Amino acid sequence: AGLTMASEKVQKTSPWKYLGWQIGMHSFSAQPLQISTEIETLHDAQKLLGTINLVLPLLGISNADLEPLFALLRGEPDLLSPSHLNKEAQIALQKVADAISQRQSTHWVPELPLWLIVLNPSKQPHALIFQWDSEKVDPLLIIKWVFLPNNMPKTIPMQDELMAMLIIKAHQRLTSLAGKDFDCIFLPLTMFYLNWLLQMSEKLQIALADNPRQISIHPPKHKLLNSSFNLLPKPKRSQTPLRAMTIFTDVIYGSGKTHKSVIVWKDSETGTWQSDIAVVEGSPQIVELAAVVRVFQKFSTPFNLVTDST
Repeated sequence: AGLTMASEKVQKTSPWKYLGWQIGMHSFSAQPLQISTEIETLHDAQKLLGTINLVLPLLGISNADLEPLFALLRGEPDLLSPSHLNKEAQIALQKVADAISQRQSTHWVPELPLWLIVLNPSKQPHALIFQWDSEKVDPLLIIKWVFLPNNMPKTIPMQDELMAMLIIKAHQRLTSLAGKDFDCIFLPLTMFYLNWLLQMSEKLQIALADNPRQISIHPPKHKLLNSSFNLLPKPKRSQTPLRAMTIFTDVIYGSGKTHKSVIVWKDSETGTWQSDIAVVEGSPQIVELAAVVRVFQKFSTPFNLVTDST
């Protein structure tokens, strides 16, 4: 009652502007954003990252590129604590500004298949939901980029685990977008490694369980796709114990944050037990990790490693 719509607010022609987006007949992009570079406090940094996060699925900028900006959020939790843009953060912010002005996504074309490709940059993999229209000059139709969280729940996640997380997240996005499965998923693997993972990686099996369609290791030829489609190497870790020396690591808890990082093994020549102990500061997980790192530094031949995962 009493609610009226101002006729001058009705948008009748393309492009339409809605909630920060500029929507055309066949594509959409972010409206020009005023990104403030006047960063003086943690609160300013939070607002900056919040603005970027709104358009991140469109930009195709990885978490590795944004790491200098994420670093602004670390430190004191006080909203008024000082925070400033350093040179690395300014470079990252310029990448965001360039992407906002240059990149766009296309509308989903129901007649074309929907594909997913996992791209594997050096620091953290990400994925792209896309379609392929061979009749266009540039056949790549970007639908949506998919990224993992900047702060992962595990300190050192495995590559197959990261791929599984991306596939699951992308599948959830596609379900809300089109209510269907991917017609094909492209993975940065050799056929040998793909077959091995499908047998041994429970996480990847779960991620692909709801997708009965095709899995491929040969993506379409396109500069944007092939430049980041780096094949994962064959894993060096065996799923079964080796006929080799067994090494144990553990933590001897001390007072405060100082603990002893312990390595124990049986010398194959003398038959005597040997140990290597170092004092390390940090949480028990950090101390345990320090022991594991020393094992790899100390031994160059294959071995079995038994470690406390807590």
